[in-house]
Amino acid sequence: MTNASTGVKAGIDLGGTGTRIIIRGESGILNTMTLPTAEFCQLEQQDRAQALASYVLALIPQGMELISLGVGASGPVDTASGIINNKDTLECFSFFPLVDELKQILGIHVAIDNDAVAAVLGEYHFGAGKNSQRLLMVTLGTGIGVALLDKGIPFRTSDHQHPEAGHIPVSGNPATCYCGLRGCWEMLASRTWLQQNLEALLPLMPFEKQDVSVYQAMSAERKEVAAIFHRYGNYLGRGLVTLLTLYGPDLTILSGSAAHYYPLFKSGLEESLIRADAYAINKRIVPSELGDIAGALGATVIPELN
Repeated sequence: MTNASTGVKAGIDLGGTGTRIIIRGESGILNTMTLPTAEFCQLEQQDRAQALASYVLALIPQGMELISLGVGASGPVDTASGIINNKDTLECFSFFPLVDELKQILGIHVAIDNDAVAAVLGEYHFGAGKNSQRLLMVTLGTGIGVALLDKGIPFRTSDHQHPEAGHIPVSGNPATCYCGLRGCWEMLASRTWLQQNLEALLPLMPFEKQDVSVYQAMSAERKEVAAIFHRYGNYLGRGLVTLLTLYGPDLTILSGSAAHYYPLFKSGLEESLIRADAYAINKRIVPSELGDIAGALGATVIPELN
C-alpha cells in the first residue's frame, strides 16, 4: 500500500495550444511542465498516450509513487468513455480511447473531464472559489469555457455530460460558429475576438507580446483602444447575464488569458449586467487566483469525483 506522504497525484491541462502537467503531493505542487500540444500532434496516434505518460512519469520526484491522473481537456469530452470529441481545437487527442490507454500504460486510476471543469475545481479547492456553495467559472481563451459547481460537484446535463455553455446565442451576427450556431457567444467574447480587434487597430503590436500595462496606458491615451475593451466587456456580459440569471451563483470567477484585462473591460461588462431591482442578480465577479495553473491543478482532483 502506498504511504500517503509518498503518494502523488498528477493533473494534465490538455489545450489546443499548450499542455500543462502538474504533480501534487501533500505539501502542494511538487513539479510542473508546459509543452506545446503540437509536439504530440507530430506523433502517430498510437504513440501519443505513451508520450504523454512518459512526461508525467519524468516529473515524479524520486522516492514517490503516482497514484492517480486527471485530465482536463478542451471539449466536447465524453467523461464516461474517456474520449475527447473535439475536431476543432484538439483533434490530435480526439476520437481514440486516451483514458483507457493511459490506464494501461500507468496502471493507475485515470479520469477525464472538460478543461473548464478542471479549472473550476482548481479554484474551488485551492484558489478564489474556496467556501463557495454555488460557483460559476468562465474561461476566456481561444474559445469560452463555462463550468458550474454546486457544493463542489460539477453540474451535468441529463446524459451526464458537461454543458458547452460557451456556445449560446447572444447577437444577430450572421456568421456561423464552428458549433453551428449563428450569433454565438464564443465568437464575440473569447480572447480571439479581443486579439483580432486590437491587432487590427494596432498592427505593429502583436497581442501576445504586450503586457497588460501597455494596454492600460494606451487606453488612457487613445479612445479607440478603450472602446475595444469596453465593447468586449459588453459582449462578455451578454452571455454572462444569462448564466447568472439561470444558475444564480454566489461567486463568478473569470479565468483564461483574456481575464488579465479585467480592469480594462470591467465597465463594459458591468453595463451589460444592469437589471431592474426586482430582477437583480449576484454580480460578485472576481479574476482567477490561480491563473494559468488552475486547469492542471484542478485536474488532480478529477479522479476523486469519478
